[in-house]
Amino acid sequence: MTITPGRLVAFLTPVIFAPLAGSISVLAARYLPGVDIDEGSLQAIFIAGATIAFGKAALWLKGWQDWEKREADAPGGVADLPLDHAEVHDDDGLDQEPALAEDAVAEEDPVAEEDPVAEEDPVDGEELDFDDGDLEDLLAAPIAAGTED
Repeated sequence: MTITPGRLVAFLTPVIFAPLAGSISVLAARYLPGVDIDEGSLQAIFIAGATIAFGKAALWLKGWQDWEKREADAPGGVADLPLDHAEVHDDDGLDQEPALAEDAVAEEDPVAEEDPVAEEDPVDGEELDFDDGDLEDLLAAPIAAGTED
C-alpha cells in the first residue's frame, strides 16, 4: 500500500501541523517584543493558529482532489496541460511553429460596420433617431432664454 500525498496531509495535519502552528502562534504572541497579550488569551491564540493550519490543509486537499480528478478524466493517461503554442505537424511528422497573426487571413470586423446611432436603446428598446438638428435645438433653447448652465 502506497501512501498518497493527500492521505499523508490528512493524517499529519491534526497530529503534527495544527499543534505546531498553534504552538508557534503562542510563542510568537508571548515572546515578540512590543506585543502585550495576557495569559488568558494564549489559548485563543493557540486555537486560531491551529484553525489556520486546518484551513490551509483543507484547501490543499481540495486542490489535490481536483488534480486527481483531472488526471483520472484525461483520455489515454494524458493530462491536459496548457501548451505554449499549438503544434502543427508537416508530412514528415516534424513540428512547425504556428502561423503568425500577420500571415493569417483577417476576418472582417462586424463591429466596425455597425452604425452606433442606428442601434436600439437598451433601456426601452426604441430606436435612437438623433440627428444634428436636434442637438442645435437643445443648445439654442438655453441661449435664447438668456440662461447658460
